[in-house]
Formats: sequence, structure tokens, C-alpha cells
Amino acid sequence: MRVLVVSSEIVPFAKTGGLADVTGALPKALRRIGVEADCILPLYRAVDRERFPLVPEGTSVRVPVGHREETGTILKTDAGEGVGAYLVRNDRYFDREFLYATKDGDYVDNCERFAFFCRAVLEWLVQSGRRYDILHCNDWQTGLIPAYLRTIYSHGGETLSAAATVFTVHNLGYQGLFWNHDLPMTGLSWDLFTPKGVEFYGKLNLLKAGLVFADVLSTVSDTYSREIQTPEYGHGLEGVLYERREDLYGILNGVAYEDWDPRTDPGIAAPFFREDLSGKALCRADLLREFGWMEDTGDPVIGLVGRLTAQKGFDLLETIGDWLAEQPMRLVILGTGERNYELAMESLGRRHPGRISVRLAFDNRLAHKIEAGADIFLMPSRYEPCGLNQIYSMKYGTVPVVRNTGGLADTVVDADRDPGRGTGFAFDRYDGQELKEAISRALAAYADRKRWKAIVLRGMEQDFSWDASARRYADLYAKALRKRGLKA
Repeated sequence: MRVLVVSSEIVPFAKTGGLADVTGALPKALRRIGVEADCILPLYRAVDRERFPLVPEGTSVRVPVGHREETGTILKTDAGEGVGAYLVRNDRYFDREFLYATKDGDYVDNCERFAFFCRAVLEWLVQSGRRYDILHCNDWQTGLIPAYLRTIYSHGGETLSAAATVFTVHNLGYQGLFWNHDLPMTGLSWDLFTPKGVEFYGKLNLLKAGLVFADVLSTVSDTYSREIQTPEYGHGLEGVLYERREDLYGILNGVAYEDWDPRTDPGIAAPFFREDLSGKALCRADLLREFGWMEDTGDPVIGLVGRLTAQKGFDLLETIGDWLAEQPMRLVILGTGERNYELAMESLGRRHPGRISVRLAFDNRLAHKIEAGADIFLMPSRYEPCGLNQIYSMKYGTVPVVRNTGGLADTVVDADRDPGRGTGFAFDRYDGQELKEAISRALAAYADRKRWKAIVLRGMEQDFSWDASARRYADLYAKALRKRGLKA
């Protein structure tokens, strides 16, 4: 079986969030179980050309964009472990400081940029004759590929007629919504601009294009796959997802433990592991110094790393911030996001400098230090398709406090509800009082050192490596091929 993972961001080339981690790790995990997997993404300015030498792959492709054509060049490099990485170059669209947006908002031509990317991938496959059994598309930026394969490229020759599509939703909250006048630029017919097609309340919805036209759908945890079929979590697409429920699967993201393991992590103050936790105390001291606290009061350190948005629970954190500062703990926050939450968190830190410290940055180095040095990790998400930080936290002996939703519900067992299996603390309703109670329960458990160590050790022995998830994806690919009446 040959699989091409198509994504707008892929580690180690370009990243804004967990999508890149998943699409970077999955092809390697597939290779390890015998699936011939490659990946493709745009060539952004952020890609390190010195670290990843790029070699032209065939001739340029000419891509229709509305009434004109744009040229794309396909370049190849090595992603590691036998995975070929292909990058689509067009400086007009991708030679920019950021991937999708500036602080002032999204790039106004994002629909055009990613319509070009989707068609460039397909034009390259047709022109080169490269055959993949599965085109695995990810999130709205690639949602047009399944639609193109059923329409414009339905007679794309043997290369494309032999391919099935899998479309994975990593976060339904980001849908790629654009005004309807962008439709002609994509090359799709107005016949598709209906509630059964790509129309969404008068707008063009690129995520919906993937949901409607892909052979098989997946999302990144079992619980989230069920949640998004309801009005509370469906973001207006619950009806589409319910109609396609027989083709919708939840596969929990794996974790690249080669990058997230306190035994081997080069970015933390000292290594440690389940049998010897002594290094974690040194990591804790290092974290406190990093955030300007030279004295260790002995209170637990709570860490929070993430986008500063309502989805991640920062509205709840804002409401309980002053209460939190009265508790026997210290809180460190790392992230960037919506300006109102950045201002709120900065204000919280200024009001309580002895208890709360905030760093408004995207800093992978510091994220590792927080995972290693914190005692508790906070994820009060309104919704969380999968989440990776709670999994990283458990590996680093840092106990997660989470809302019982999506992948958080699938990975964290509440230590009060199930004392024999508990690996963290969870709350159900999206409510400030419930968050307070969950944090209070965690602080009380921390005070009982014997109980706390048992929770820490149970978390550290959990295994969310990619191998199991990769095998589930391989099964999903086989389902997609059978649905199309194809063989690998």
C-alpha cells in the first residue's frame, strides 16, 4: 500500500500546532509497519533550506486558478525513516512570514492559496505518473482534494482513478469559510454550491468539501468522533457528520516519544524516568528560575501551554484567576493567541507576580521545560479533539487536570473516580466552579505524597506511541479502498 499524507503543515518543516506533529509522525509510523508513506506540504519561507536540501522533482506544474494559471514547482527532501517529503513551491502564495495569518488576521487570499496547493498536488501526480493508493488529506486546507477527485479530476487517468481518499478532521472549529465568490476561482461548478455540497449558510466551506466527498472520514479520538455529531460540538456540520456516521472513525493520535521522553530529552535540566524521579526536582528548580522565581516555596507548580483562545479554556481561567492565586501553588502560562486573552493573562500575572507568571510566546524549548518541571498540567478545554499535552505530561510525571471531553476523556482517568487506575483529575461541565473543584482535588492529592507518587507513576507507564494508531490507519485505508472497489 502506498500512502501520500497531504497537509498544510508537517513537522519538521513547518508547524503552528498539533496538526504538524501528527502529520509528521504518522508517515514514519506507517513506514515502520510496512506501509510505503510519503508526505507533501507547501514550501513556506519558514522551511529550513540548509537543514533540508531540496531537489527538484520533475518539471513545473501549471495550475488553473480561476481564469489564469499559476506555476508550481515540486521539490523533494528527506523527512527521515524512508519518508519522502515533497514541497510545493509558489513564492506568491507561500513566501510569507506566517503560514495562515498575521496578528491582524487571516491572509485574505487563503482560499486561493490552498485551492492552488490542492490542485498542484493533483497536477503533479497526473504529470509525474506517481501512484498512491491513498491520498490522506488533513483539515480544511486539503478539503478540496476529495472534491476535485470526484469532479474535475474524475477522469484523471490511472494515477488518480486508482486512489481512494481519507479525510481527517483535527479540529472542526476551523473550517475554511470563504465568501461564495471564491467558488469560480477553485474551478468547482456552481452545481456543488448547495447544502448537500460545499455551501454553508451562503459561504464556501472547504472543510465541508472534504467531509462530503472523501471516501472515509476520521477524527483524532473516539469521543470526539461522537461529540461532533451533536449540536454542541458540531459547529453547524453535525448533520453532515451524522449522515456520514458509517464512514466516520475516531483514531487517537499517537505521540512521538523520541521527541517527548524525559529519559532522553536534551532540552531539560536533567533526565529522569519512572524508576528514578530525582531529575524531576532539578527540572522543577530550573523551571522556577526560568520564570523568575529563585525561591522554591514547596508549593506545586501548575503548567499551562497552549493557544490563548476560548476553546482552550482561557475564559474559565480568567474568571477563576484571582481565586487561583490564593491557592498554595504557582502557575506558569506559555502561549499566544487572541489579544483579549493575552491581555487578561498579562493582567493576571501583574496582579499576582508571586503566584502567576506568563510568557506570551511560541517556544518549543520552554514547552519541554514546563512539561518536565511542572507538577500539574492544566487543560480546561471547552472541547479538545485529541490533545497531546496531557499525554506528554503523563510521560514527564506531570499530573494533568482536564475537562472530560474529546481526547482528554479518552486518555486521562480521574484519580478520585477510579483510585486504582487514575492518572489525573477531570471535570465535566464547562464551568468555573467545576474547574476550581478539580484543581482543589489535585492540590489535595499533591499534599498526600504517597498517593501523589502512585498517580505520577501510573501516568508515566501509559503508552500512547504511534504504532497502534498507525495500524488503525492502515485498516482505515483498506476500508477506503474496499469502498471504492480498489485493491492496494
